[in-house]
Amino acid sequence: MIQLDQVTKIFNKGKPSEVVAVREVSLEIPQGSLSVLKGSSGSGKTSLLGLIGCMSRPTAGRIVIGDRDVAKLPERFLTEVRRETFGFIFQHFHLIAGISVLENVMLPLYPTGMGLGEIRRRAEAVVDGLGLSERKHFPVQGLSGGEQQRVAIGRALINDCQVVLADEPTAHLDTTLSEELIGILLRLHGEGKTVVIATHDPLVYDRAFVQQVVEMRDGRIVPS
Repeated sequence: MIQLDQVTKIFNKGKPSEVVAVREVSLEIPQGSLSVLKGSSGSGKTSLLGLIGCMSRPTAGRIVIGDRDVAKLPERFLTEVRRETFGFIFQHFHLIAGISVLENVMLPLYPTGMGLGEIRRRAEAVVDGLGLSERKHFPVQGLSGGEQQRVAIGRALINDCQVVLADEPTAHLDTTLSEELIGILLRLHGEGKTVVIATHDPLVYDRAFVQQVVEMRDGRIVPS
């Protein structure tokens, strides 16, 4: 389980450009659940997602993952938690142009010290599972938007993560591709992964399969 207790995130604290992105948020995300952080642009949902995934540290408050308060961990341990626990699907795919589908999916495992043969084996299994077998050696810049999204998902899954975090995953997809993506996320949830999605898209949050909807506004959770 992931637990946030009175978490606040302030950017540029004490400066004229200070922004309070998240304000005193307390939240529990049960293991194996499918949760949505819902809100308009600027509501704080993406900042909250980044805090949950250890991409940034809170200015105040506690974030407990399992039995560890990760907000207090040294950076090298925080990096380890992030790499071993989370898979990130970003709004923008952040794929590396000029290299293949397979090579993009392999990238997150290079810093782990795992052997190249094992990295390739894992990447091929992930790529095949996402229906990209015939594209695995294709340069990513030549793929369709939906195919690029699947590569980004593959990169998120290569570390066999426990928690999948998706930031506005349908933002650049049409309805058909959005439904395809939602199907993949549902399959991952069915396999036992915890899934947390930040979105303003009703195609995602207004669905029966969503177990928890957390609405954000002005950095706070809107009371239900």
